[in-house]
Amino acid sequence: MSRLFSSLKNDNLSRLPNEILYNLLDQLDDKDQQYLSLTCQWLYRLIRMHRFSAVSPAWEDAEIAGSEGLPASCYRDGMFINGILYIPILAKEGPYCLSLGFDRSPLKFVRNPIKFQHDTHGHYEPCKFAATAAIENLIYIFGGQNLITGRLTNTLYELNVNTFELREIQNSHMMPKPRMLHTLNFIDHYRLALFGGRLEMDGHFYDTKEFAVYDTRKNEWTICDGTKCTPYPRSKHSTMFTNGKLYVYGGQQIKSFSRSNRTHDDPDIWVYDALRLEWQKFLNYEDEKFMSKIELPENWVPTSGANPSRRCGAAILPIRKHIAILGGNEICESNNENRPWELMKILSPKKRTWAHIRVKGMPLIDCVVFLVDRKIGTKNIFVLGKDKNEEKIVMGWIKDTNMIKN
Repeated sequence: MSRLFSSLKNDNLSRLPNEILYNLLDQLDDKDQQYLSLTCQWLYRLIRMHRFSAVSPAWEDAEIAGSEGLPASCYRDGMFINGILYIPILAKEGPYCLSLGFDRSPLKFVRNPIKFQHDTHGHYEPCKFAATAAIENLIYIFGGQNLITGRLTNTLYELNVNTFELREIQNSHMMPKPRMLHTLNFIDHYRLALFGGRLEMDGHFYDTKEFAVYDTRKNEWTICDGTKCTPYPRSKHSTMFTNGKLYVYGGQQIKSFSRSNRTHDDPDIWVYDALRLEWQKFLNYEDEKFMSKIELPENWVPTSGANPSRRCGAAILPIRKHIAILGGNEICESNNENRPWELMKILSPKKRTWAHIRVKGMPLIDCVVFLVDRKIGTKNIFVLGKDKNEEKIVMGWIKDTNMIKN
């Protein structure tokens, strides 16, 4: 395969669509791709695009009007629907939803007042650290910490982004416990997946590994605790759902009634197959305390390369057939002179290998990422995050300073 690229790289191969070239590159292992990338500039750029979706990514601050006073706690609540980013703010007085259309220039947040459905106003709970997920034009908001009482809640809301009307969903069967710093993801056109979060008992906080699925048609929760090899308890973790699988990464863990306070969770990626109804764990085999692969538990898959270590508050996103980890707080940051937070770590589930690419100028932030199909310019990765020191919202683009052309 390497000879094929070397012999045809001048004309014939360069005329093929990139997707065909990427399929050919999939037949090579990482070392062969690395050697091949050194043969010419065209192949170098092609292989970088295939592995990282960028040749030379760099951070660019996003200047967006209307973002003044945006609470830092809301950065995880954004939902991208039909080209528009929506951020519901369940404030004490006058809840609202910010909307940002990426097809306009200059970019500007629009503040849309939230209206209550007739049977919701009296039950409204202003809160932070909730979790959101979207199905079509509806944003589901679950849990959080009450801004008035400080207590955790398990209230479930439905926000219609066409009308900005908020409805409390009541009388749900098997409602999960109150929590905050959890995640909520859509599975299909009628189901949501809830994972983890921070709970409270007798004034003490602790983290859970509870995994539940909500059926929006039946208004019914199902607690999925019968599967083997489940992820560890955690909060402030990262999740995404793609191609029938739920990916869980990182976070932090507080053990109930423990003086050890908080620790970062494992550096590995857990995957839940929605068809097989089972968990799988991708781990860096070199970092584990196993003497041989025979000792690995069932459904644990060893990987090679430099994994992202232990992070909380990181973004997880799909890049072609790969899984990328970006940002967050890494506990193993022993040499900040090298700016380790700039490294975007990428897992190939098929090859079971890790690689990384540096995003030049990336700030040290907890963040989430939205893949934006923007017609203006070359920027399509929008980052919404929170500065770790100043507790303020940070927004920016990851742009490619050396785009490859078809």
